[in-house]
Amino acid sequence: MFGKILHGSGFAGLVNYANDSRKGATLVAASEGINLTNNQSIIDSFVMHAELSSRTKRPVAHFVLAFSPHDTTQLTDKKLENIVLEYLRRMGYNNNQFVAFRHFDKEHPHIHIIVNRVNNQGRCTKDSHEKDRNVKVCHDLTQEFGLYIARGKEEVKEKRLRSMDAIRYQMMHCVRESLQIADNWKDFQEELAQVGISCQFRFNPHTSGIEGISFTIAKEKVKDKKGNSKMRHDISFSGKQLDPSLTFTNLCRKLGNPVAIAHVQARDMYEDAREDWFLSHTPNECSNIDSIFPDFDVTFPWQAKAQTKEAPDMEGSGESIPFPIMEELYNTTEDIADAGNGCIFVGLHALARLMFVPYQPSLSVGGGGGSSSKMGWGDDDKYKKRHQYARSRSKHGGPHR
Repeated sequence: MFGKILHGSGFAGLVNYANDSRKGATLVAASEGINLTNNQSIIDSFVMHAELSSRTKRPVAHFVLAFSPHDTTQLTDKKLENIVLEYLRRMGYNNNQFVAFRHFDKEHPHIHIIVNRVNNQGRCTKDSHEKDRNVKVCHDLTQEFGLYIARGKEEVKEKRLRSMDAIRYQMMHCVRESLQIADNWKDFQEELAQVGISCQFRFNPHTSGIEGISFTIAKEKVKDKKGNSKMRHDISFSGKQLDPSLTFTNLCRKLGNPVAIAHVQARDMYEDAREDWFLSHTPNECSNIDSIFPDFDVTFPWQAKAQTKEAPDMEGSGESIPFPIMEELYNTTEDIADAGNGCIFVGLHALARLMFVPYQPSLSVGGGGGSSSKMGWGDDDKYKKRHQYARSRSKHGGPHR
């Protein structure tokens, strides 16, 4: 069980998100004083009570409790209610308005708890040391409620760890928590950023192969007991060094194969360019369209094959990245660094640019466009919907001379 904490100033958007039928949202628990008739009545209940403390500018506390998929069968609504009540009590919110909804839009069970930080006495509940308390409470409740505990590194007596080992275990927990919450690379990167961790891909520009992944925690996030930063530089570990479950291959099983993701989105852009070309040329000119726009998967067989694999082949396609492109990337991109042995470390943005290099000539055929700037590691569905809409408009009213 992992807990994530967010604070905000408005209840409306959060209530509409938490109680969304599209996510299969079901009410798990709620306090007295909340009108549960509909989303608006819930919002009004929170807002009216928050007005008891006009000095509280951020009255919204949002807790996300995520559980292992192994716990799915045992997490009945009653058990979840008991977990929520005990979690809030130990976090110091047992005298506050709240509602808790369970979502079913991800493979792991998770609950969104919305709490009014203005308590029943009209005072704002303090949130000092809340993140540290959250870690302990989640750890204790996991054991007390018989929830799944992953075997292996968690069995080590972490309180006895010192220096780099302690940092490594801290990072391991943060990365695994982020992985449970995220469903794609973009969300994973954003979750990590909230705890001061970044991820970098080990890329070989001579073979275009992704050879691994590493994680870096900012030195400001590593502090001693007095709260002072104790490191002079950022700390990095490979995914395998953190835990065998966090290798690049294992992450791809959850977040997707980057080569396949790039190929699908590049193919969408290619088909858009083909469609635009078709609509802007005469029927006689269009008879030659297959020679101008040949089959995309046949043109890029290695990338097309990646769609059948959970993770990219480490050896890559065997095609090197041209020197001018690498030079331009170094001059214009911050998320790139030397990794030794001819490899580089790149962030998600730089990886997208590298993934799109083979496609550029094909995407520019016939005046078509397309670049890595259009690529969204978590927004591929949005891209498809946007362009499906554009295509439907062009079919019904687009020019064709």
